[in-house]
Amino acid sequence: MASVSPTGSSSERTPLLPEQQDPLSSRLRFSPLILLVPLAVATRFTSTLSTTTLLEVIQSVICRVWLTSNGNLPPGGEISKELCAVPEVEKTYATVITAILIGEGLGAMVSCGVINYISSRLGRKPVILATIAISFLGYSLMVWSQYLSGWLEASILIASLLLQMFSGTLTMIFITNIYTVDISTADDRTPILSAINGWATLGQAVSFYIGGLVTTKTNDPLIVYYISISVLGAIFVYVLAFLPESFPEDKRNELRRQRLAQQNVETSARRNLPSRLVSALTIVFEPLRQLVPVRKADGRLNWRIVYCAIHNIIAMLADTYAAAALLLLYTTKYGYNPAQTGIVLTTLSLSAVFSLTYTIPSLIRLLRPIYTRKVALPEDQQDPSGDTVVSTSTDLLDVHIAFVSWIINAVAYIMASATTTRVSHLIAVVIVGFSAAHTPIIRSLVVSSVDPLKQGEALAAIEMMSSIGAFLSPLVMGGIFTATISSQPMLVFYIHAAIVIAAASLLFLIRDSDRYQEPPRPNSDSTADTFTID
Repeated sequence: MASVSPTGSSSERTPLLPEQQDPLSSRLRFSPLILLVPLAVATRFTSTLSTTTLLEVIQSVICRVWLTSNGNLPPGGEISKELCAVPEVEKTYATVITAILIGEGLGAMVSCGVINYISSRLGRKPVILATIAISFLGYSLMVWSQYLSGWLEASILIASLLLQMFSGTLTMIFITNIYTVDISTADDRTPILSAINGWATLGQAVSFYIGGLVTTKTNDPLIVYYISISVLGAIFVYVLAFLPESFPEDKRNELRRQRLAQQNVETSARRNLPSRLVSALTIVFEPLRQLVPVRKADGRLNWRIVYCAIHNIIAMLADTYAAAALLLLYTTKYGYNPAQTGIVLTTLSLSAVFSLTYTIPSLIRLLRPIYTRKVALPEDQQDPSGDTVVSTSTDLLDVHIAFVSWIINAVAYIMASATTTRVSHLIAVVIVGFSAAHTPIIRSLVVSSVDPLKQGEALAAIEMMSSIGAFLSPLVMGGIFTATISSQPMLVFYIHAAIVIAAASLLFLIRDSDRYQEPPRPNSDSTADTFTID
């Protein structure tokens, strides 16, 4: 049996962004959701545009530093591939790439914690602007490094990579999702998250095409960075001028009061300097407190958000490396060139765009009436002239769609690795794209588990858990694939299928009764504030 807040009370189903909050957006008659789309597209576009070019730049810098250190740098500064084809350069290159992958995972964890901490106190908009500015500075330093030489070039490049660690793809996804959660209600959150993630994926699809085309045509790796810098500058001005704040001051003040009350209850002893320093250092991990199970009204622990976190770690452990493994398989076994690899990536992205922006929202609208439950109102809330029951949605619809999407994902990757023609490869990749629904759905389930004021914190916690899985995936799945690519290249995809299906099965532990419910008001009968789902 699940307690559900009455219609008239403030609850998890109330959007955090009041209508017509921002005068400018009101005059333009655009909703915050529409205004968010350019930000989602632009940030994903810029964070993925230079993916392949970055590898070339890093290799060039490592080679130039090595040649300079050994006195073998050509007088004109032109470096051929033959000069870089030495074991020392290749070993250093592999080490740097591994360090970057590890850094991206750690950077995403730190960024999500810091963004949550600052945005819950100053608002979402300042953090969005700061993240865009950091990315802008990172790409600018990358360009600057290419006009320098030797260790100075390497130093500026390292500074650029450090900034990009904290403003990469995962960070951009997080700031977009946290804003989306703020402006949506519980009933429309899943389709809105799906649509926004779909538009962001469109930016990724365009970046794959443009990035490869521009670099190939111009033979200049810096062009993509100039494009990214220009787009980031334009989107910074756009956000500053048009995007309204999604977490207004009254919500921030209420959250601050809750935190102060909790601190007064929990810690009267943590007033010495070491304790304060530890508290400051743990700001990054503040969102992880949302993963601690809380007691429900009946005294039982609520494990809902923990189930979501475990699901995400396990699923990301298997799924993060799957696309890379597939591309490596196509490259080594079927001789795919960069252009053909680009077609595969673009097809995958466009399929995900269609699925997230159209298929999933339409499917939810179609199936929601079937999954609607009738809820009996308590006597003191019944209208004598009206109905005595109301309809309420259930999380079972989200769980079923997420589970089916993981099944499609598992089967599609096996198909993609088992087929032998390029047409069948593209068909399988299209099917993989149609499995993208699980990403926004899990986020929606997570934020519906906590107080609306702490939904950003819960979202940060789940993104941090995802980054752990993403960090481990190349080590675990990559190790398996490397060891079996010659003898059993499909083994990693069977393992991937088993893991993601097992992770998806955890979602069936989620119950409607574990949704966040507003506590009973003081000096009132608790039965007047809640009613039950039959």
